[in-house]
Amino acid sequence: MSWSDAGSWSKAWTLLICLGLAGCGFRPLYGEAAKGQTNTTSELARVEVGPIKDRIGQLVRNHLLDQLTPKGGKLAPHYRLKVELTTSQEGVALARDEAATRFNLQLRGRYALIELQNKREIFQGTARSIAVYNVVSADYSTLTAEADAKRRAAREISDEIKTRLAVFFSRRSAAR
Repeated sequence: MSWSDAGSWSKAWTLLICLGLAGCGFRPLYGEAAKGQTNTTSELARVEVGPIKDRIGQLVRNHLLDQLTPKGGKLAPHYRLKVELTTSQEGVALARDEAATRFNLQLRGRYALIELQNKREIFQGTARSIAVYNVVSADYSTLTAEADAKRRAAREISDEIKTRLAVFFSRRSAAR
């Protein structure tokens, strides 16, 4: 290879990076399980999501159900996921008359994964999301913007919880 042959250098670097990844034990989070390990996707499908209070809790629960079993097939539950949500709103932009014109809606979810066989908590954590919405002169528009912010925050929380569960199951499987 000569210095002028940039294509050869890029191929060499690509090959070197691939060899480095193969040697470090990298495996895709949702990929096929190695022999003797459980598949992360099938473990996620065994999670039963408990009821969550309020409308925003229903949104989070519905997103979690869609995320944990995207193909719709549900396996017999081995785990129960409990989620508790708290919301807060903070005015972050003020008009000249000191009325808030922009709000941060903060959604915080504490979750715990319980193994049904022995009723033991095996994993827990906290997820957080901030969604922003504007306050305008039309009340209906403001209510719609606030509802949309709640939907976005609920989706982000459920995505984060699902990802953390997947990482937990992947690491647990690799440790066995």
